[in-house]
This record gives sequence, structure tokens and C-alpha cells, in this order.
Amino acid sequence: MADFSPTINTYVSDMLALEQHMLKPLQTQADDKAVQALPTAARIVRETLNTRTAHIAALESRLEALGGHQGSGVKTAVASVVGSIAAAVDTTRKTQVSKDLRDDYAALCLASASYTMLTAAALGLRDLATAELAKRHLTDDASLIMRMSAALPVVVLSELRDAGAAVDTSAASEAKKNAEAAWREGAARS
Repeated sequence: MADFSPTINTYVSDMLALEQHMLKPLQTQADDKAVQALPTAARIVRETLNTRTAHIAALESRLEALGGHQGSGVKTAVASVVGSIAAAVDTTRKTQVSKDLRDDYAALCLASASYTMLTAAALGLRDLATAELAKRHLTDDASLIMRMSAALPVVVLSELRDAGAAVDTSAASEAKKNAEAAWREGAARS
């Protein structure tokens, strides 16, 4: 039977590069006064940042235990450039915070799909330690996605109000319930 260690190493290394890519925009957001002015946004950004930091440490440790190494210089450079672009875009938006959260949500969905792939590969190759790590990280991200989804209506309506729009900020509760219902209905269909 062939040695598939390099395959798992590549999956873990790719996941590490993605986590590191997500870190820079989150660090920028966490320090941003507009984010800090919205407690709901500040809390979820800080939680997401802390989770990314913990995931990076765990992935680095797992990669070392596997005898692997971090991604190639090209992969790391590309992730760094993309992260820098995302951080720069963060500072040029008018409805910055809600769109930051939207982008964070999308990045978490990508991370979730990637952790699902890592879990499948690790289980299929009988690397149970990596599979368990990926499952824990996937669970973390699922929780963050749900909480970010709940935060988005509050942040969107707060930004619109602050921009001078006549909005009913209590509609955030209904928007949150609609999103939760959509997820439940979607789960029931699958």
C-alpha cells in the first residue's frame, strides 16, 4: 500500500495557508474604530480572530507531528497578497462593517468546506488524529457562521440608521428569525 502521508500533509498545509489568509483582514477589522463602535460586530470579529489564531497553532502542531512543512513560498505569498487586498478593501467601504462581516461569513464557509475535505481525506486515509482536529475546527466554524448570521441584521440596520436612513432597527429580530428558519428548512430538505 502506498504512503499517503504527503497527501495529508498537503491538505493540512493548504488548510493552514487558508487560516493564515483569513487572519490579516480579521486583525484589521478588530482594530477598526467602526467595528469597535458596533458591539455585536466587535464581539463576533474578536471571536473569529481568536478562533483563527487557535486553529493556526493547532494546524502547525499537527503538521509538525506529521513531519510535514508549511506550504510553498508561492502558496504563502499568494495567500498573503490576497489577505492584504482584502484588508485594503476593508478600509474603503461606506457600509464597511456589514460588508466585512459578509466577507468573513464567506471565508468561514470556504474554511468549512475545506475542513470537510480534510476530514474526509483523513478518515479515508485512517489518520484519525487529523480527522478529529478537522472535525473540531469544522464545529468551531459552524458555530461562528451561525453567530455571524445572527449578527448581520443588527449590524446592517445599525449602519443604515447611522447613515441617516429611516429604518426600523427592531426588524433585525425578524431578519434573524428568517435566516434561522431558512437554515432549518434547508437542513430538513437535505
